[in-house]
Amino acid sequence: MSKHSSISIKPTTIVLMTVVAIFMVATAAGKPHKKNVSEADVRKADYIFLESQRLKQQEKSDAYYELVSRAYELNPNDKYLGMEVGVSRMMLSEGDSAELENGLAMLADYAYSNPQDLYNCAKYAALADNLGHRKDALAMWDTLYRRNSERPEVALKYADLLTATIDSANLAKALDIYNHIEQAEGSMPLLTGRKIQVESIRRDTAAILREAELLLESSPNSSEYNSMVGITMMKLGRKDSALKYFDRAVELDPSSGAAYYHRASYYQMVGDSAGYDREVFQAMRQPDLDLESKLEILRQYVSELYRDSTQTGRITDVFGSIIDQYPHDAIVRKMYAEYLMLTDKTTEAAEQMGYAVDSDPSDETSWLQYTSLQLQGGNWQKTVDAAVRGLHYFPGNSRLIAMQAIGYNQMGKYESAINLLDEAIASADSTDTELMSELYTTKGDSYYAWEKKDSAFAAYSKAIELNPNNLGALNNCAYYLACEDRDLDKAEAMILKVVSEKPEDGTSLDTYAWVLFKKQDYVKAKEVIDGALENESAPSAELYEHAGDIYFMNKEPDEALEFWRKALALDPDNDLLKRKVKHKTFYYK
Repeated sequence: MSKHSSISIKPTTIVLMTVVAIFMVATAAGKPHKKNVSEADVRKADYIFLESQRLKQQEKSDAYYELVSRAYELNPNDKYLGMEVGVSRMMLSEGDSAELENGLAMLADYAYSNPQDLYNCAKYAALADNLGHRKDALAMWDTLYRRNSERPEVALKYADLLTATIDSANLAKALDIYNHIEQAEGSMPLLTGRKIQVESIRRDTAAILREAELLLESSPNSSEYNSMVGITMMKLGRKDSALKYFDRAVELDPSSGAAYYHRASYYQMVGDSAGYDREVFQAMRQPDLDLESKLEILRQYVSELYRDSTQTGRITDVFGSIIDQYPHDAIVRKMYAEYLMLTDKTTEAAEQMGYAVDSDPSDETSWLQYTSLQLQGGNWQKTVDAAVRGLHYFPGNSRLIAMQAIGYNQMGKYESAINLLDEAIASADSTDTELMSELYTTKGDSYYAWEKKDSAFAAYSKAIELNPNNLGALNNCAYYLACEDRDLDKAEAMILKVVSEKPEDGTSLDTYAWVLFKKQDYVKAKEVIDGALENESAPSAELYEHAGDIYFMNKEPDEALEFWRKALALDPDNDLLKRKVKHKTFYYK
């Protein structure tokens, strides 16, 4: 069955709650003391325990553990103190299995001595199950159920754990408990769903159908119940019956978003994309579904279709529908922007993220994404403007300052870029070596563009010193060293490190080929530049020009000329390229 069918249906009663409800009904447990502990130590332990609770409320875990452990040392017969120590050991164990087991044993000692303490007994059962001791967890829940059989939340949790074992005897016991709850509380989808789950494990189709029929008999005009029966029929592969119940659910409540969405799952299962879209749109339009539910539907819808480029129109339409309903909701705009980024629609993504920051300027991540999108789109002034606006709300954000500097750099305002980068470096966390390294890399790029070569290489060296694995700094430093015919062996070592990490990255391979070209290793350079061309979906003018130069030096002038022509088409104002194409030969400058 489609995962869409898992959309929850509102329960008709609030009686059945999760085990969280149990934790909210704690029963005070006594702290028995044995005679071999002096009254003075008992009083001292109680006092220290009370002091420890203050630290616990302040979330000072280590200090709390020290105090409660001291209290337990004074009164080791107090099992409640033992439990507190045990829980703390588990929390502070950092995954140490021995500490986890030791702490669990202390909690078990308390739980079995105080079965009236529902809260802590349930905590023990949950921790035991999480650590793989399901048998112990079941034993604890069995004890709790026997003492609290009238409490549906206890019965439900016990039955759910029994079902999870997939043991035939436990399944029968779980079914008995579900039936007991149903007798007390009446039919409801929550219970029917669990009973159907049990019967599905037992492969009892007749019992599954019987449960569905009984649910519907209890309230035949319930849209919710008809939807659930439809889901059951889909699981059983009875498509025609499923559609009948889904249609009935919509007929009974045309304003139910859940009813439309369940019917959408049917159309998806039978491969009717038009029907699926229609029902999804209907579900999204219904006011009874809150925004969170609609966003979940939207996530599922997009996740199924976004890899297929032919489905772009469908996804755009469904986003348009929800944006019409919530035009000023930042979350909706961000979701749409994220989808557009996945499909390489940078300009459109920037527009949507712009709406998002307008609606919610308090989201720092959104400002970073918005500014980055403007940068990726080559909108230098908009990059600067976005960074300035973001810095109004988040002054001193080093990444925003860095992107503003890159914008200035691309506009030829190198001094302004350098000043901003110095500001970013001064305000950044000096222990964040990755960020500091990126800032120095950008500073190196700015200095090189400003034709301050020595300062550029000094900045790159600092970037690599801070983070030897900064591939951007290694690539750029290697490339510019090659352009300057400086330290070519060093440049080759740098770019080889990058290529070993990114063997199919076109930019890195281009740099490597250019270093080899400068070292006059033309044969190897040709092999590498071919790899760069193969791995670059949209080669730049620079890549084509490098390819032309390398092919020319390999005595393949016709191929070289073709590459130069492609480069010139992308960069028609490049005088050096014009000369190469006109004279069909290589020029250094």
